[in-house]
Amino acid sequence: MKIAIDVDDCISNTAEVDFVTCYEYNKALHPDDNKNYVNEYHNAPTIFGLTKEQDDDFYIHQRKLCIEEDLIKPKVFADKIIAKLIRDGHDVTILTSRGDLYWGNALEETKKWLNKYNIPYTRCVANSGDKGKYCAENNIDIMIDDNLKYIKQCNMVGIRTITFNNNYNPKYYPEELRHYQNDLNTYASSWSEVSDKVDLISKIKEEFESKQLM
Repeated sequence: MKIAIDVDDCISNTAEVDFVTCYEYNKALHPDDNKNYVNEYHNAPTIFGLTKEQDDDFYIHQRKLCIEEDLIKPKVFADKIIAKLIRDGHDVTILTSRGDLYWGNALEETKKWLNKYNIPYTRCVANSGDKGKYCAENNIDIMIDDNLKYIKQCNMVGIRTITFNNNYNPKYYPEELRHYQNDLNTYASSWSEVSDKVDLISKIKEEFESKQLM
């Protein structure tokens, strides 16, 4: 099968890094801020109530810091499971919405990070704002993502999805996505669970195709 996989908060621990670095950023802006903050949103600046200008400033400097200090790390077993998917014969596209505004050259920086942590892939695509369109045009069978916005994009064009559950799912999302259910979508909370879900979808697909040939 052809599988597309998101990077941030799917393969990596980006939300945790965003929260910690945004906490430091906010402390520099407001040294007397003693409020308790809870990391329950996808977008760390939302937690601290940064303005749009501060938000952009934070991400431009923070992504540079992430690269220089190698702050972002892979989730547990992400490398092993993705390697297994490829060994099992699946075609794996790394499909990220990372943009050049914050990452410089988003594609090259993403490839460097994947290679550093021995995360294999067939191809890598960055600056993807409409993952549903990409998946439909490239005959992707499964999209694995943590962001329900992209999950919904894919489901709307008939692409099966696995939503990688994080602590902010679904608190960050608007009401219509908070309890999102779709027959084409399933949820997983670890890479081991993702592996099992892919195996199940693959088996269902093979059985369906064999019946079509009868």
